[in-house]
Amino acid sequence: MIEKIQQQLQAQTWEPTVIVAVSGGVDSVVLLHALRQHLPTAQLVVAHVNYHLRAESDGDAAFVAKLAQQYQAQFELCEWDDIPTTGVEAQARALRYRFFEALGAKYQTQTIAVAHHANDQAETVLLKLVRGGQVTQLAGMATSRAKIRRPFLGITKQTLMSYAQAHGLTWRHDQTNDDPDYTARNRLRHVVVPALQQINPQAVTHINAMATQIQAQSDLITQTAADYVPLLTSNWPAIPSRWLVPTLTVFLQQQGIYRIKQAQLAQVVKLLHNDKKPTGTVRLSQQTQIVKSYQQLQLENIIETANPVQVLPPTMLKLNQWQKFTDGALRWTNQSPNETAFSVAFTLKQPTTHLDLRPVRTSDKLALIHGHKRLRRLAIDEKLSPAERQDMLVLATPENEVIAVKIRQRWRVSEDFAIKQDAMPNWLAWRIEEK
Repeated sequence: MIEKIQQQLQAQTWEPTVIVAVSGGVDSVVLLHALRQHLPTAQLVVAHVNYHLRAESDGDAAFVAKLAQQYQAQFELCEWDDIPTTGVEAQARALRYRFFEALGAKYQTQTIAVAHHANDQAETVLLKLVRGGQVTQLAGMATSRAKIRRPFLGITKQTLMSYAQAHGLTWRHDQTNDDPDYTARNRLRHVVVPALQQINPQAVTHINAMATQIQAQSDLITQTAADYVPLLTSNWPAIPSRWLVPTLTVFLQQQGIYRIKQAQLAQVVKLLHNDKKPTGTVRLSQQTQIVKSYQQLQLENIIETANPVQVLPPTMLKLNQWQKFTDGALRWTNQSPNETAFSVAFTLKQPTTHLDLRPVRTSDKLALIHGHKRLRRLAIDEKLSPAERQDMLVLATPENEVIAVKIRQRWRVSEDFAIKQDAMPNWLAWRIEEK
């Protein structure tokens, strides 16, 4: 028993300073005791969160403070004063890990030890299984990830209890953990897992072993999918279909997005395989979306793309007058432009007092040598991305005849307004303002 705990501690790398999460329960008390035995000269920082959810919370905090003093450890307390009315469990966990992260920065350590054990792991795997999600989530908690160390994941609750009793340790008992109706995890702990152990006394061990196997398979899948990630943004059709979901998952994780629903991934794959939609988007959150643009895929910020600065409001251009914009200026002129290198020539069917510079409309068409083409169709043929489509501009007559359209920073003149013999040319000239 003692040897097994020592072996688990020896399997981890420990810094001179270690943050130890201590609730006051038997698991964390054993962790603190075992770490002090294993690391007699280390600086241990005991981290405790007082959630104020139970009448005994203050007593727990006082107990842990004395425990820290007993083990020559620094004591750090986090008080939860702003308690929410919903989602308490999830927000408590978020608070806890923010606290740990802040302590890691304060004490300049990358090592935070928590007392999750084999029974916790089995409960986590079963929760993931019944709630649904991705197969990789059935790997449960990792023994070591980022700053978090879980040296007891391979040790059962009974082993920790035996260790505590053998060393005469005392701990605090949270009675809410005894109520199977208090949380879903409690029901698994007191009803489901005991029932599984009646079928096989080694149920917890076997669930943990299965989680380890899934983790090994997940690591292999992740490594292979990572090799496909560069193709996802440059030429996604080159990725085998069965690897699209794993590659998307790894890609999003590389962008810092870890909470992604299986249904959202399925939406992205459906969009990719929809030949009738060469461009499109799938919203992932209020801030981000996946954007398909022909063979390319990218992650975009919705706030940044919702109102692109390139899109200009409808503007009236009068002859030989510069119209200034945030990034430059434009002018319709009948005088050969020599003050700028940027211009495009066209003719007018009849005199007019002004021309309109505006975004593309659904009804807009461009005259070609062999007929007309809707600008919407032209954008598809040119394989414009959604952002490039929003950047399109039209120069039109007051009667809404399209003279020219701007596509990717160049102007394409309609055949109806192309330069003809003996015609008096006009020009659309533009310059870029220096900032």
